[in-house]
Amino acid sequence: MKRFISFFAVLFAGGLLANLAAVSAQAGEYPYVVRGNQHLLIGITLDEAAVRAALPAGLEPADGITGGLNVYTSKGGEGVAAYERSYVWVDLKGYESVNGTKARYVLWAATSTGPDKLKMAGLPEVKGQTMLKKDGNSVSGTTTINGKTVMTTAIMLNEGPKCGPSTGSVNYPCLPKADGKLMITQYTAHLTACAAKPVSANIMVDPAHPLAKFKPTKLIWAAFAPELSFSGSPLLPIKAAKQ
Repeated sequence: MKRFISFFAVLFAGGLLANLAAVSAQAGEYPYVVRGNQHLLIGITLDEAAVRAALPAGLEPADGITGGLNVYTSKGGEGVAAYERSYVWVDLKGYESVNGTKARYVLWAATSTGPDKLKMAGLPEVKGQTMLKKDGNSVSGTTTINGKTVMTTAIMLNEGPKCGPSTGSVNYPCLPKADGKLMITQYTAHLTACAAKPVSANIMVDPAHPLAKFKPTKLIWAAFAPELSFSGSPLLPIKAAKQ
């Protein structure tokens, strides 16, 4: 058990906590909890020019322009109906969580509950559907908008007993109002985490689509969380991070 906890603490620091960006229909209003989540995650690098153009003033991408894809389903929780979500995020410099995980900014998202879901947090999203499928050691995800597939993802679970319990936290800066101040939401999770290898991440949209500019330039790592619960804080004032 100690070996699992130690291993997944390292995995979190590398990016597993992207799954915590799931936000309730009332994001920013109160602390909330969701349960019964399943997450497919792939760590990626992104195009620097596209990322810098999308970030609000005051936020700086991490060295290497790292980020990831998070494809997941949730059974919901207190005041939160079951939903599905896929999104692309970029790691940030500064604003790390208490356990050292890099802060993340959501660049693009598709959520089954509709585009009003994250308006309070000022995050970009459209209405879309997400499906996960596990077949042996293979886990795949499909994201659709208006019935058309826009993204497919696939990972391969490591052979042997490579899953274990873990906990952690991550911060998500956002800009609730275009002319306002940066805010931040803090997420804390408990999950079963499974080590994996990335297989593919295909974005299938025309060049004019908002998602096209965030096509991965490289696949770095992967993970699968067959069971995850998390809580999210209200929107909080953001403070300048020490570099």
